[in-house]
Amino acid sequence: MYKILSLMLLALSIFTINSVKAGEPTSEIIAGVKSLAPAAVVSSMESTPIDGVSEIVIETGRGGEVYYISSNGKYLLNGNMIDTTSREDLTENKKSGIRKDLVAKFTSKQRVDFFPNEMKHHITIYTDIDCGYCRKLHNQMPEYNELGIGISYLFFPRSGLNTPSFNKAISVWCSDNQQEALTNAKSGVELDSKTCDNPIKDHYMSGHSAGVSGTPAIITDSGKLMPGYLPPQQLLERLNMLVAQETQP
Repeated sequence: MYKILSLMLLALSIFTINSVKAGEPTSEIIAGVKSLAPAAVVSSMESTPIDGVSEIVIETGRGGEVYYISSNGKYLLNGNMIDTTSREDLTENKKSGIRKDLVAKFTSKQRVDFFPNEMKHHITIYTDIDCGYCRKLHNQMPEYNELGIGISYLFFPRSGLNTPSFNKAISVWCSDNQQEALTNAKSGVELDSKTCDNPIKDHYMSGHSAGVSGTPAIITDSGKLMPGYLPPQQLLERLNMLVAQETQP
């Protein structure tokens, strides 16, 4: 909290010129960023409630990171911007929007779904076949579904690309029955090695862009990230709470 307050006070004290409007990053901002990280790419820029400060997303090669920068490109801030009146975390809202777009681009043909007959909540989970808590969560799939929670899986082998866990994910994807193959794999069954056109690398790279650092990583349709395992009833309560917060006036 001290770090956040310090950043906010610094921003309010040194930035007095008008903030840049949303759009393409200016040459001054690009130059400022590249003076610190020559290979960095500024992919977007938006205005903020603070005069003279713009919000930018810097592509690092492992996803986009949200920063704040002065209009002349001289000062760069790394931290969360919070509206002290509404207590709204503006930075987290931006990150949620990024995550929402990332998971939404995968259609039903590009993920493995486990849906109930009547779905009250839908979540996307980045999973690793060899992750213990991922296996624990999957073993409780009937309980999640009974509570109306539908789960879409994207693969995030923590060991990285072209590793045994990555290859297991490909074998699951290339199976005739992906749900059955995934359940078997998470139960420790050794699957026959298979290859085909698959989105596993895209899953993995999107996970990095979404800020996933471990599995399971739960992402709601609104882009909220809940890292780690949550038991069925606790997850339902958390999802109900998020819906109530998002729908309140």
